[in-house]
Amino acid sequence: MTKQQRRRIVSLLQIGVALAVGAAVSIRLATYDVPFFLLTACALGTAGSVLSALLNIEQAWTANTHRCTVPGCDFRVRIQHSDAGENRRWQEIAAAHPTHTTV
Repeated sequence: MTKQQRRRIVSLLQIGVALAVGAAVSIRLATYDVPFFLLTACALGTAGSVLSALLNIEQAWTANTHRCTVPGCDFRVRIQHSDAGENRRWQEIAAAHPTHTTV
């Protein structure tokens, strides 16, 4: 299985989980005779929020983070799907950026 196929499967699973949670919320609200358009809005809002959370979790899991080496500097770079050369280049950029901000 290639990386592209794996990413596609993970994306489809994320969308499926988000839609399932949205549908579950809609079904539970339907028992209280909530109007259809309000059910739709709640289901879409919930599905969107769950999908956003899942995408953020996936990004945190798969991204490489490079931070500035100066103590107290909060500069960082997050990259995804990079090869070793590009990864090293961004690591050097993060270490040598011109503006060092301290917290």
